[in-house]
Amino acid sequence: MEIKLHANATTTPRVRRYLQQSDKSDRELALELGISVTTVRRWRNREQVSDNHTTPKVIHKAMRQEQVALINALRDTTGAPLDELLLLVNEGLGINVSRATLNRYLKTAVTQRQGAPITGVKALKAGLQPTHLELHHLPLSLHMDDGGQQHFLWAREPVSGWCFARLYAGISPQLVVNWTDELLNACPVDIQSIETFGFELPYVGAGIVLKRNQIKPLAMQVVVPLAEIIPRMKSEPVGKVIEEICDMFNQGKTQKKLGGSTPQAFLEALRRKD
Repeated sequence: MEIKLHANATTTPRVRRYLQQSDKSDRELALELGISVTTVRRWRNREQVSDNHTTPKVIHKAMRQEQVALINALRDTTGAPLDELLLLVNEGLGINVSRATLNRYLKTAVTQRQGAPITGVKALKAGLQPTHLELHHLPLSLHMDDGGQQHFLWAREPVSGWCFARLYAGISPQLVVNWTDELLNACPVDIQSIETFGFELPYVGAGIVLKRNQIKPLAMQVVVPLAEIIPRMKSEPVGKVIEEICDMFNQGKTQKKLGGSTPQAFLEALRRKD
């Protein structure tokens, strides 16, 4: 009869049965057979001599297509590594998935397809400074339960990944100016230039260079209530969820590429040095 053993197995079924029937101590058996005490104890505590099945006992339900698209967009927007993204998905969005499940649903990042720019400590060593912001406007056509037409304004500092986002029911030049003032007050470093995507910024204040990128994003339509995609929205408004996700990313989990700092702490440390 053919016996199939795990690739890393250090014992055979005959040895395992011997371990289960022996009266010797764990240490004596380990020395006799040249295996670890842990291995001895493992097989003495089992009744069978065959390897356990490696198939997961709990199979996670497949995520909705909209959730997959949202998670990939969140990763491309923030540049978050897998562990940081897992925190945003589990706690920020309320979508409970394991690390392995999340990784399985991730597509190739936009930055990888286009050539990822250097960030964090590597960027500083290359002479790049966090003095630039990218501002984006994304029109949203939501389900009527979520307010219909909405406008998503978000900004990102490329070196650290620090982000700032708000959702509005309407849009106007003055609203954009007010949002930009709020953004600049919240940003931990002094910004010298701003690049906008999808809208015009009439005024940002003295000493800041303004550049408008001609790339205009298409409006996004969501035909189902957001609560079916983002579980946290069953009890909290979308605006609050967006703000908390930004705070969670900026201040929640340290990142290796930032020298073991959060984006907020990384930028604040640079400002103190100046």
